[in-house]
Amino acid sequence: MKEPKAVINEVTLTRVFDAPIDLVYRAWTDAEHVTKWMKCDVEATLEVENWVPEVGAEFKTHMAQPGVFETWGTGRFTEVDPPNLLEYASDPDPKLGVGEMRVRVELEDFGGRTQVTLTHFGMPDEICGIIEGGWTASLAQLEPVVEALLNH
Repeated sequence: MKEPKAVINEVTLTRVFDAPIDLVYRAWTDAEHVTKWMKCDVEATLEVENWVPEVGAEFKTHMAQPGVFETWGTGRFTEVDPPNLLEYASDPDPKLGVGEMRVRVELEDFGGRTQVTLTHFGMPDEICGIIEGGWTASLAQLEPVVEALLNH
């Protein structure tokens, strides 16, 4: 019998964007924008199906980088409070052998700037570094998307 994987509590990352909270929230909730930045590498592609941030709405994801990796996932939105909070449960690709994880995104207005605190919890110890690295890359890719929205 396979031994259960150890689970750590969470990985938390905080970033501040020079943009209003509504705009940053839109970058998180509009599928057109999400596919441009929510990926672990700039060379990767992301497709999302039914990315509709409403409690209970289910979505599918497909991320790939030819010759490197390809992964599918499903999820559902568990908490939505525009423009301050977005939370979803994620069921990653079954071949990863990982159970449900959660991603919580808290946005806070600081006089026209927005602080984003992302907490990803429920992942096994052995992929914690991968998840943290992926979100670090994603948040770096989010910055130019937010800037483009700000200048549009």
